[in-house]
Amino acid sequence: VQLEYSLASRGLDAHLPALRALGVGVTAYGVLSRGLLTGSKPNGPTDYRAYLPRFSGENAATNQKAQRSLAELAAARKASPAQLAIAWVLSRGTDLVPVIGARTRVQLAEALGALSLELSPAELLAIEQAVTPETVAGTRYDAAQMKMLDSERRV
Repeated sequence: VQLEYSLASRGLDAHLPALRALGVGVTAYGVLSRGLLTGSKPNGPTDYRAYLPRFSGENAATNQKAQRSLAELAAARKASPAQLAIAWVLSRGTDLVPVIGARTRVQLAEALGALSLELSPAELLAIEQAVTPETVAGTRYDAAQMKMLDSERRV
């Protein structure tokens, strides 16, 4: 299955036990929450992120705090926020494969650097506490789009 999964969007956690029991692997997309976890901001009105709740208004200011917390942890580790976010997803199990979008070779090299990060249980906990779904303001999409997502339906 392919589902969105990141520090900010952990809805997959509710489905993982069933998927694992069935032997189903996960292709995780949105690992960097469309750049939210790296401090990326929409580049004008043609950037669709400008219309996503997490990047708009007060939500954007709130989410910058979470991003700064992740950046501080990354700096202490001499890594980037992207590398920590990717390494966190990789730590969740070998049945999860993160999809990483890189527009430049520099971004690709940065993302690949996550493969060499070995995070201790204490570091993983600190990362999980720095950015939680509860501290991230706004939904992934607007209300109408959220209703269409099967992954957001509760059984």
